[in-house]
Amino acid sequence: MSTPIVHTPQLIVEERKIGMLVFDRQTGPSQFGAVTNILLPVSLISVFLALLAAVVGALLSRQVVTPLAEVIAASRAVTAGKLNARVQVQGPQDLRLLTDSFNQMADSLDRNDRERRALLADIAHELRTPISAIRGRLEGMPDGIYPADEKHISMALKANYLLERLVEDLRLLTLAESRQLTFHKKEIDLGALAAHAVEIFSAEAQEKGIALTLGPSDRKYLVSADPQRTEQVIGNLIGNALHYVPEGGKVWLNLEQSEDRLLSISVCDNGAGIPPEDLPYIFNRFWRKEKSRSRASGGSGLGLAIAKQIIEAQGGSIRAENILTGGLKVTIEFLTT
Repeated sequence: MSTPIVHTPQLIVEERKIGMLVFDRQTGPSQFGAVTNILLPVSLISVFLALLAAVVGALLSRQVVTPLAEVIAASRAVTAGKLNARVQVQGPQDLRLLTDSFNQMADSLDRNDRERRALLADIAHELRTPISAIRGRLEGMPDGIYPADEKHISMALKANYLLERLVEDLRLLTLAESRQLTFHKKEIDLGALAAHAVEIFSAEAQEKGIALTLGPSDRKYLVSADPQRTEQVIGNLIGNALHYVPEGGKVWLNLEQSEDRLLSISVCDNGAGIPPEDLPYIFNRFWRKEKSRSRASGGSGLGLAIAKQIIEAQGGSIRAENILTGGLKVTIEFLTT
């Protein structure tokens, strides 16, 4: 279809016709229409993209920004001392891993704080007993309550020795836990160490009417360890067994080596054993089978904790289990050299 054309008057110069002005009515409108045809789709696309960006932003804010802000707020709360702050695990996988790691970290900090407070309370309680005994005896002598004789002075000295041992155990445990305890490792015969420890405790065992024996051994059990520290642990385990086994009971040591070069020494007794629910905690600081046992007869409550630290620091392992026929079995394991 031809475009309508409107003719205008002729162009005449000096009475000569030189041309004619022609105006196309569709020229103006068609150009405007072309511009409109271009701008309209662009505008629609722009509006659509803007709406899409708003929706995506809202989703990102809900799925990423908001949980991340919660993690930041919770971390600030933990920094301020609120160790019970936790974050709900939500959002993308990476953010879930972040929040889960944060919660685990907060749990660890909370647990360490509770253990620290409990440790300080235990230390204060353990130190109070011998200090009170020493103070009571020494104050009673000038007041005439106790005579300054050998009996009462020896009782004060006994409490002082107990206090000294407790402080030394605390120092040793602190060094072991911080990996600052010095070890002089060399090749040693674990059987010879066990035999020497049995010999040291044989007099105490006879006095209490307890049979202390070492299983037969026709070979050497060689491991790389510190002889003094390792014998200290073995002696500690024998002492604990002798303490809890009644008169007429038995304490025996066994050495074994498996096919995978794993060498073990076990200290066993036929005492009352440990309640199954308490077994996971016997290597904790200040744990005792009898919570009401007095300081004089119950030891420091640090022996098994020290044993665990010393053995693990040398690359070994230690565990405890009840014997089916009655009693407790504590096993130390090393890789043979």
